[in-house]
Amino acid sequence: MKLNNATRQQLLDCGLAMAKEAGLRALTVRGLCQRAGVNPGSFVYHFGSRDRYLAELLENWYAPLFRHMQSQLQQQASALPRLQTLLRQLLAFVVEHGELIAHMLLDAAAGETAAQGFLSTLAPRHPKLLLQSIADAQQAGELERGDPLHQALFLMSALGLPALAQHIIAGKPLLPGLIQQAFNTYAIDPRHIEQRLQWALRGLRPLEPQP
Repeated sequence: MKLNNATRQQLLDCGLAMAKEAGLRALTVRGLCQRAGVNPGSFVYHFGSRDRYLAELLENWYAPLFRHMQSQLQQQASALPRLQTLLRQLLAFVVEHGELIAHMLLDAAAGETAAQGFLSTLAPRHPKLLLQSIADAQQAGELERGDPLHQALFLMSALGLPALAQHIIAGKPLLPGLIQQAFNTYAIDPRHIEQRLQWALRGLRPLEPQP
C-alpha cells in the first residue's frame, strides 16, 4: 500500500512540475510516466484516464488555498480586515503559482478540457468568498456601495493582473531591459503588492461628505 501511495504521489508531483513548465496541453501520459519513471500501467491503475488525473492534480494544488482562506476568514471579526486577509492570501498564491495559472488560462482558451473543467468549479469557492467579503465591507460602511463583482474586478486587475502578466512575459524580449526589470519588481515584490492593495482599498472607501 505504501509503495502504491508513493507511486501515485510521484505521478502527481511530476505532473505538477510539468504543468508549471509548459502547461496542461503539453502534459501527456507517456511523457509523464517517462519523467516519473513509472510504468503506464501504474498510471492507469491509479487514475484511469488523463482527464481524471488532471482533475485530481489541479484539485490537490488548489484545495489548500481555499481551506486556508476559509479558516482565516473565520478568525477576522470585522469586514475590511477579512477582505484584506483574503486578498493577501490570494495574491500570495498568484505570485507563487502565477506561471501555472497563466498556462491554465491559455490552455482553457485553447480548448484544454481539464483546464476548462477546473475553472468552471471555482465560482462557488474563492470568488464567492471575495464577493461576500466585499458585500460585508460595503454593509459595514467601509467600502463604497456598488456591484461587488465590479469592485472585485477592479481589485484583481490592480493587484493580481500585474503578477500574472509578469509570468506570461517572463523570458520574452517584449520590453526594454530596464523597464522589464522595473515591471518585475513592481508586479511581484511583496512591498509593492501591499502598496497597491492599500491604494486600491483607499480608492473604494466611501466618499467623505462635502462641507
